[in-house]
Amino acid sequence: MENKLQAIIVDDEAKARRILETFLAEFCPEVSVVAVAEDVPQAVKAIRKLNPDVVFLDIEMPGYNGFQLLEFFEEIQFEIIFTTAYSEFALKAFQVSAIDYLLKPIQIDQLTKAVEKLTKIKGNSLIRERIETLQANLEENKIKKIVVPLSDGSLFIDISEITHLKAEGSYVNIFLKDGNKILVSKNIKDYEEILNRKEGFFRTHRSYLINIKHILNISSDHGELVLTHNHSAQVARDKKAELMQFVKDNSL
Repeated sequence: MENKLQAIIVDDEAKARRILETFLAEFCPEVSVVAVAEDVPQAVKAIRKLNPDVVFLDIEMPGYNGFQLLEFFEEIQFEIIFTTAYSEFALKAFQVSAIDYLLKPIQIDQLTKAVEKLTKIKGNSLIRERIETLQANLEENKIKKIVVPLSDGSLFIDISEITHLKAEGSYVNIFLKDGNKILVSKNIKDYEEILNRKEGFFRTHRSYLINIKHILNISSDHGELVLTHNHSAQVARDKKAELMQFVKDNSL
């Protein structure tokens, strides 16, 4: 097959390397494994020599961990798919950071989807920025930043900069405290799963997801909010009491 994706597998477990290499050969004909490595130093040598399109990278390894691989390169010219046995929260952090991962034990459908996505983002990946966003999210066991897909790339947003989100049909407008807004082709429910109450956000209405830190005023009947930049947001009748309690519980 022409224009195969050149891949390197990095994992300290020989069995894990063999399984992934076998799966790629059988189910991902668009990928050619050009090298395997059991640690980061071996991987660095192979990457510099072979200039792969993608590195399948284990995170927990003796010596250097997977994240430290990036420190050996001024420019990251390859995509990374992490292989991990991380916790549920960490997987959420991977998702909001737009970083692909394969959860061990690796499932074939998960692998084929990750490879399919690779072919679409090749050459426009912003991989270093995405991994820095992931690390920021993992450090405090809390979502700090999200990656928002745009038609011409990606935007990295600190969630504290978000005042609220408003559903617009099958799209969402993300409003920022600097006055800008971003239209994203996603459902507001997708963002509610990411920007949940643990992160200080509250779904006040089917059309609104609010960062409570940006509430300036609540109407006397608790049915309408005034937000930063004088935007307004509705509060559904069955959400009023719950919202007031949430605001009270999270006030200084």
